[in-house]
Amino acid sequence: MKWTRKGRQFDTLGRTFEKRNRILIYGACELADMVICRFLQNGLAKQIDGLVDRRFASMPEGYKGYPVYDPAVLFDARDEDHIIIVALGEKNESMIADRLRRAGYMENSDYFIWRKFMSDLNDIYAPVYAMYTQNRLILSSTCLIPGNACNLRCRDCLNFTTHLPTFEVRSVEEVKEDADILFRWVDYTMRFQISGGEPLMYPQLKELIAYIGSHYRKQIGQYETVLNGTVVPSDEVCQLMKQYDMMVYLDNYTEAIPKKMDRRQDIIQKLEKFGIHWIDNTVDEWFDLDIFHTDNRCMGEAGLAEYFDLCNNPWHYFERGRMYACNFARFAEKTGLHKEPEESSFDFTRMDESRKKELLEFTLNYNERGYVELCKRCAGWASINCKKVPVAVQKEE
Repeated sequence: MKWTRKGRQFDTLGRTFEKRNRILIYGACELADMVICRFLQNGLAKQIDGLVDRRFASMPEGYKGYPVYDPAVLFDARDEDHIIIVALGEKNESMIADRLRRAGYMENSDYFIWRKFMSDLNDIYAPVYAMYTQNRLILSSTCLIPGNACNLRCRDCLNFTTHLPTFEVRSVEEVKEDADILFRWVDYTMRFQISGGEPLMYPQLKELIAYIGSHYRKQIGQYETVLNGTVVPSDEVCQLMKQYDMMVYLDNYTEAIPKKMDRRQDIIQKLEKFGIHWIDNTVDEWFDLDIFHTDNRCMGEAGLAEYFDLCNNPWHYFERGRMYACNFARFAEKTGLHKEPEESSFDFTRMDESRKKELLEFTLNYNERGYVELCKRCAGWASINCKKVPVAVQKEE
């Protein structure tokens, strides 16, 4: 098996966490509250032994149920038992990080900056820590797509929707079964998305939101969906979004298709009426995967593995009992434009306890070949992609 750059990092971190599996949080403040909350959500709070703060003397009863220690416990002698999570404002964070380095601690090994350790996307620290200290499988993100029907025909759609021969509408029972399979093994996912197409065009969306919310909400950090801003959700859908604390990302294509976006303000008013958290998903441009004009075959096996690592696409797609290493590769495959080998996905029908670390490696972008087949003809995810296109240009019929 080939270890990619990320695979080697995974292996090194895992061995580090096996030796140093307890946690001290540096800083007894509001940021520490958030970090503790995230550890509680992830099921890792019992690994915390306390907090470190120069104001320890004024906190004899501790903070949020944890003891508070003098910073001397870290600096008088090097702590070999704990990893340190620095949870401070930017100015104090830099000062304490510098002091830790001068005391012989290494960043991303002995100590971590809280926002990197607890990141929703890309970073591997919290998932690897959870696996190697508690055998808990944590994902940064995943999504289910109950149907890919959409009322827009965006020329540069990253889901390749305009290339689909027909729209697929999956039965709600089949999608529920996927959720059951996924959450049987996944202890927690930082982000979970019901996606599309346009999700509001899925006829059984209410039933699906309620099923996942009632059965698995405690295993989900941010429960979310993305709306294209052209369809107003029903009262029943809004009530369920509020009930299960969903986050809505609301696209804004007003400049490209103003006539189709005349209902966006109605959507906003309705989301706010029901108290639903929403984010204005307005962007200046899209990046272009450009699979019809890109040829990376000259990179060779090692080069493609490095390219896959650098791309670092954080989105994983689960469908019919399989987790796909790259959602874009699967979307292209569903159109008939592309074909991926089986090793580009992880088969949950063969899953058991002995494969949990293997599954985590896979979701952190390590797989048998080190890349997916689409890498040979894809311009990549945003971090490496310099090809940009206008937002939501509609395909001419």
